[in-house]
Amino acid sequence: MVKGVSKTVIVVNNTGSKLFEKIVFYVTPEYGTLSAKQLKKAASSFSFNYDDTYSDRAALRRRWKRKRQLKLFLLIGLVFIIAASAILLIIM
Repeated sequence: MVKGVSKTVIVVNNTGSKLFEKIVFYVTPEYGTLSAKQLKKAASSFSFNYDDTYSDRAALRRRWKRKRQLKLFLLIGLVFIIAASAILLIIM
């Protein structure tokens, strides 16, 4: 069933995102009287580069993981050196 309701709709076809090919904004009735330029500015204020943000976060997580692994490796190496030095001092 189709009702005779009029809505102001903004459709963004070129989102610049790998995830979203089209985004539809339904404007609330009290702001439907804004100019097309104002509505376009409001719609473009949303960030459509989620892909970049997500990949940056993933890269950041990988760097943090590598840093933790490096710190653990250095700690194990330090413990090994201290233990070897203690053994050498006991032997001599």
